[in-house]
Amino acid sequence: MKYASSQVADSTLLSISEVGAASGLEASALRYYERVGLISSSARLSGRRHYDPSVLGRLAAIRLFQEVGFTIAEIVQLLAPDATAKRWQAMATEKLAQIDEHLTRVAAARELLVAARDCGCATLDSCGLVAGRRGGHREVVRRVTLPPVT
Repeated sequence: MKYASSQVADSTLLSISEVGAASGLEASALRYYERVGLISSSARLSGRRHYDPSVLGRLAAIRLFQEVGFTIAEIVQLLAPDATAKRWQAMATEKLAQIDEHLTRVAAARELLVAARDCGCATLDSCGLVAGRRGGHREVVRRVTLPPVT
């Protein structure tokens, strides 16, 4: 339940500093999450935000989503009141595809770096791996560029 302003002390509510200490987040991050709609304070006591203890579970979910690569905008969609299992599954499937694409690029980059390190050329100017890539900068930039954040 959210209250616009309350002067009634509730011992079950957590202050913003208590939430920060329990979650490892700065107060500024909590205020940002509130501003974008990820969390909401339950009351204002003496002008300060206080949260229901359930906010800690919500913050744990936000952290998990961030760890697997979801943006704040995507997390807002995932945790929206109208979010459905179908939306979650679709977004998870899309994120998995993005991760797989990234892993493919990383593996290719690793193979190329190992080959360049082990090629035995005296200089990079005389290296066949380098010479074969002249003029290919546009293609590399296009492949390496991540998809735009929505």
